[in-house]
Amino acid sequence: MLTGLIIGIVVAVAVTIANRSKAKAGTGIPGQVEQMLRERGTAMTLQEIAVAMNKDSLLGRGDIVQALSALQGIGKIRTIPAPEGTPQLKKKDFIKYEAVQPPPAT
Repeated sequence: MLTGLIIGIVVAVAVTIANRSKAKAGTGIPGQVEQMLRERGTAMTLQEIAVAMNKDSLLGRGDIVQALSALQGIGKIRTIPAPEGTPQLKKKDFIKYEAVQPPPAT
């Protein structure tokens, strides 16, 4: 049981590092998400981003969320929170993401 926990933690850390590296380099899914947000020039919800990238499935949205997290972590996008009073389970439908203009120098 402890071995499974250790393997899970190692995989999670490796995926996080890989996504952050791809976000900095502008490659992979993080690069595609950033490019699409810059081209659109407007804030978009998770659902809108997933549909625009043809990843409108549970696993696809998970990939998008990981990419958005990596991009936000390095300051390439900003999150616009849901309005006050939005029920917790509905916040994912109202939170918007937009590219920071201009992109930060790396």
